Amino acid sequence: MTLSDKMNSDLVDMVNEVKEKVILHWNYRGLTEIPEAVRDVGSHVQEIYLKWNELKSLPCWVSDFSNVTNLYLYGNNIEHLPISLGYMDKLTVLDLSANKLKELPSCIGYLKSLQSLLLNQNFITALPSSMSELDNLSCLCLSGNQMVALPEWLGSLPNLEELFVDNNILEEIPNRLTLSTSLSMISVCSNRLSYLPPNGFLSAPCIRFDSNPYLNYLSLPLLRQLLSKVQHPLSQESGNAIAYGCFRSKSKKSDRSINIKLLVVSENNHGEHKQIVIELPRQLLTVHSLHENKAISLWEMSLRKVYLSRFDHTLNINFDSPCVDVKRSSVLEKSEFDMNECPRSFIPYNLMLNGPISICVNNFCNEPIFTEAWVLFGVERNAFGIPTIVILCSHRCTADFVKSSNFTESHEMYAIHR
Repeated sequence: MTLSDKMNSDLVDMVNEVKEKVILHWNYRGLTEIPEAVRDVGSHVQEIYLKWNELKSLPCWVSDFSNVTNLYLYGNNIEHLPISLGYMDKLTVLDLSANKLKELPSCIGYLKSLQSLLLNQNFITALPSSMSELDNLSCLCLSGNQMVALPEWLGSLPNLEELFVDNNILEEIPNRLTLSTSLSMISVCSNRLSYLPPNGFLSAPCIRFDSNPYLNYLSLPLLRQLLSKVQHPLSQESGNAIAYGCFRSKSKKSDRSINIKLLVVSENNHGEHKQIVIELPRQLLTVHSLHENKAISLWEMSLRKVYLSRFDHTLNINFDSPCVDVKRSSVLEKSEFDMNECPRSFIPYNLMLNGPISICVNNFCNEPIFTEAWVLFGVERNAFGIPTIVILCSHRCTADFVKSSNFTESHEMYAIHR
């Protein structure tokens, strides 16, 4: 049999296989393309496995497989996706991991049935805004890419339960994720995070963030939520119960961010001074210390008033246990300030949509905080030595918190700008 005869025979076998089966197992076949001969006989196929082949692209007619629900393309050489992929509207699982994708087409947002999108080990730097329409997406995997930032709209995906973004170059994660009611897992290990969202998460997800060497602190609400999930801490070593490779007092040598940074100088029992630089979230534009008795700006006051007219957002911390209760509900079905009617370039629109940076930690207050706050730094009791910040809404709440808490330690704190 000649090579040509063998190729024709293999093609006939593939066509017959497509005709007879609803699940195609074409892994490890060395395929460089999907033969067009199967195009007209595969409309009934439901699952296609094409892992570890040598595909560089998908044919533009791939959408003719209109009933496919699961498409696995792990371990190929795919660099681009056809626009027609968006017509495969029954897809629930799409695995494009271990390919050579640098960007995703906007047609991904047309896959309304998609539940799991696996994009690990590519070269992706950003996500198309059309993906904000994926209301059924429950699992998004982006580990091993080149993501510098994640879009805030991830926190608005109504069914997103699992988010994996390990081994990227993230410096922060979206504040709007704190408002998600479905999230159960966030994994952001091995990135360049300087901070995690200070606010408590509504869904209290499990958060994995090992090996972020520039992460020097946690907020009190988030620390409490994480501690409530730790059943068997390994040791009393700093950070061991929460994350490895964090809280090492490192600062980025080439940091060009304009975020407010605090230089904290503390003295231990041996009279030795220790310095730590902590970077605050970019939403915080003005930070006050314990002794500053000032009125907040009209801008901050307006943001708080508008938010409170729309939402009842509470944060209750039990200081005798790791329990944290975070709730948010709509106060009015429709208020005078309708965010849906505001232009998306309107700054308050984005601030309201992304949520407050924190809720005042004073249990008798629960004032939302957006751009201006009083910040305390210390190490809380039973927190395994993890540096912690507390964010409060006013000088009065700060003074009350200090009186009723054993949180703060002796230190001096200076705002620094680079």
